Amino acid sequence: MKSSQVPFKEDPEQIEFAKNILISLRDPVVVINEEGMILAATRKMYEVFETPPATLQGMNLLSLLEDKKESSRIPELLETLRTSEEAVKDFPVLLSSANLKRHRFSINANRLPLYNQKTYFLLCFTEVHVLPDGNIDYRKLLHEVLSEAPALICTLRGKDHIFELANHKYQDLLEFREIIGKSVKEVLPEVENQGFIKMLDGVYNTGKPFIGKEISLDLKGENGGKTVMLDFVYQPIKDAAGNVEGIFVHAVDVTEKVLNRQSLENSEKELRNVIDTVPVIIWITNPLGEGNYLNKEWYQYTGQTRKESLGAGWVEALHPEDRDKIYQNFMEAHRERKEYHAKFRLRNKNGSYRWVVDRGRPKWTSEGEFEGLIGTVTDVHDDYLKEQVIKENEHRIRSIVEQATVATAVYTGREMTIELANDAMIDLWGKTREVVGKSLREALPELEGQPFHDLLDKVFTTGETYWGKEDRVDLMRNGSLETGYYNFTYKPLRNEEGEIIGILNMGLNVTEMVESKTLLKERERHFKLMADLMPGKVINTDASGKPIFFNQNWYDFVGLDFEQLKEYSWENFIHPSEENEVRKKWSHSLKTGKTFEMQLRLRDKDGNYLWHLSRNEAVKGENGEITMWIGISTEIQRLKEEEKRKEDFLKMVSHELKTPVTSIKGYVQLLLNLLEKYKLEIPGNVPLKPSLERIDNQIVRLTRLIAEILDLSRLEENKLELKEEEFDLNEMVEQTIQDIKLTNTQHQMEIFHSHRARVFADKDRIGQVLINFITNAIKYSPDSQYIQIHVIKVGSDKVAVSVRDKGIGIDAKFHKNIFKRFYRIGVESKETYSGFGIGLYLANEIIERHNGYIEVKSKIGEGSDFSFVLLENKQENE
Repeated sequence: MKSSQVPFKEDPEQIEFAKNILISLRDPVVVINEEGMILAATRKMYEVFETPPATLQGMNLLSLLEDKKESSRIPELLETLRTSEEAVKDFPVLLSSANLKRHRFSINANRLPLYNQKTYFLLCFTEVHVLPDGNIDYRKLLHEVLSEAPALICTLRGKDHIFELANHKYQDLLEFREIIGKSVKEVLPEVENQGFIKMLDGVYNTGKPFIGKEISLDLKGENGGKTVMLDFVYQPIKDAAGNVEGIFVHAVDVTEKVLNRQSLENSEKELRNVIDTVPVIIWITNPLGEGNYLNKEWYQYTGQTRKESLGAGWVEALHPEDRDKIYQNFMEAHRERKEYHAKFRLRNKNGSYRWVVDRGRPKWTSEGEFEGLIGTVTDVHDDYLKEQVIKENEHRIRSIVEQATVATAVYTGREMTIELANDAMIDLWGKTREVVGKSLREALPELEGQPFHDLLDKVFTTGETYWGKEDRVDLMRNGSLETGYYNFTYKPLRNEEGEIIGILNMGLNVTEMVESKTLLKERERHFKLMADLMPGKVINTDASGKPIFFNQNWYDFVGLDFEQLKEYSWENFIHPSEENEVRKKWSHSLKTGKTFEMQLRLRDKDGNYLWHLSRNEAVKGENGEITMWIGISTEIQRLKEEEKRKEDFLKMVSHELKTPVTSIKGYVQLLLNLLEKYKLEIPGNVPLKPSLERIDNQIVRLTRLIAEILDLSRLEENKLELKEEEFDLNEMVEQTIQDIKLTNTQHQMEIFHSHRARVFADKDRIGQVLINFITNAIKYSPDSQYIQIHVIKVGSDKVAVSVRDKGIGIDAKFHKNIFKRFYRIGVESKETYSGFGIGLYLANEIIERHNGYIEVKSKIGEGSDFSFVLLENKQENE
């Protein structure tokens, strides 16, 4: 700044804000404050007005650019901007450059968003061409502006967003579709679901501009789709009345920038935290070079305290290798009162060193006295690394190749000279480092006759990357030709002009994986062969239950092939009576991973329904996730027919025995009553009375067995009726135990009432279940005479009756099966543990019909705990 100039005191943060706005623009554009002071300008502005940046920045637009003959135009423009929220369009003005050349301009200006509670304006200068008659050719002007603009520009009219104008850059993006006069939806139907129509509607309806930053746009085209990243502005166009009549679209394709950034983030650890905006640090020194001011950005960046940074303390934040040299240059600039420029590594608050650029210039008083330097520190770490990448491209590639754990090589020229090859690639080839510098044909002659030379030539010619997956390669290794399988890429390498100069080859030996897959396929073939040899019907589904395999028995049974059976669905062969239950249980198994098991009927190709036992097991991966299901359906038609004959026989026998047994019980009771009444003495001490009592007890057991068989018959015919009533469960338990104790005096039965409850159920049937539990406890406890009966609360609304013994116990693998009809666990003494396997089946059916359930806890040699759980009648209890 010259001493004659007024010091420019605008906040450095505001200046940096203005510079960041203009960083990507190429037109003559400036950012000014409310007084007309220029905060920043584009390079084009400096060129047009032939004014150096140091002079233009900080000057007032009025004093620097105003043509004296139109002294009121610039103030008029400033006043309009200060007093109106609306953008100024096509404001004509005649201005003079530094060499007094006169230029006619059209200015478009608008108010920028508030920054730190201050208002700024953006002015775009467009030089106006004048026709011979003195009129301005606005159409030509607009055409030139749009054509020369590096951005994507178009204008849209009306609420339907009709294309009115579009520059060459915009039309090139759309592959030169016919767009003028058509709506955005008509031209670009693919963007409707990407939110752009909604953005345009919002701008049109609210009159507020919309700014998009790195927004992804997916486009469809004749050669396939493409995705671009855009920075754009939707600026409303208003008529004289202030009504929105269209939208001005200004966009910049930042795809390459975004992709480059993402590429660096993914490939290099040091670039994973790329900073979107370069931070700027402001510093001021005194004439002696001592720091007397650092703005907050310095402390936020370095983590230093104000006390640590005073004087020359700021030097401690520099890299140890840079400190001495930088400090000497810094002090030399103060001694010679000259501009200062340096690049060094600065430690941030995380302890990392980043490259920065430090610039300073002398600061003078109005009297011309030297006050020190004022400068900025700009983080250029990312740009510095990019420069290093460009300058040391060969070194970087060499380093990457040599350090990569994946086999990597670089070939240059169409002759594919091996420029670089890391140890992994040399080992993969089975060669020595002598191959480096030779052509691929010379180094690996065994590749002749294989497709790889042609593939490399195609990549070098077309620039299209080739991805090899599990490709077979024959290589001469250790003196013999070995066959292997590899995943590899041939990626073209380009110079700064975009010309292909070589190919990057990265490869991975997947021979073991391919052999494993081959082995897996062979095992799958064996599995299918074994499945076809099995007598049952085998099905294999994916984790969701979708069939992927049926064995031959399925095809023979239904008369369909795989595609037909898959399309028709095996579930459609289930008997209608079991279909809903099967679907429900199968759905439950798919959700929980629990085994599916059920007896059901399947229809064969002749239309006959045959009984099957179907069981599906989940196959789980290492982490417990379900990978597939394997199931088998075994035909049990003959077994079901045998069961039916057995049921019919038992039903007939029970009916036939009921009458004679009743008569026998009556006569036994009569004899017992006569003995008791007449006190008859039996000669010879014959144990008549005990014998009659034993007969009576056996008749009671026989009567119970007949009753169970009849109940079984009623269940089969759905004729088992429940006479539900409300009763006291605790009293029912006590009464039942008292009755049992009359005929079982040798066992000690103790009741524990942990909870008192009333239930709504069939009292006799519930008593029947309890009797079954207790008689089983007596039967299977030959060495223990102690039985516990507990009444306990379960959850908030249920009550349970538990019968616990110290008998022989039941193996856990039998817990589910003991409730099946006619199921008997094999025991050593059939005389001691006789029975038909009906009792627990009936008990389970009775409890389930009361919407309850039975629980079993038992271990071999430790006894058993059988419990039935019912809903408690809480209202009455309360």
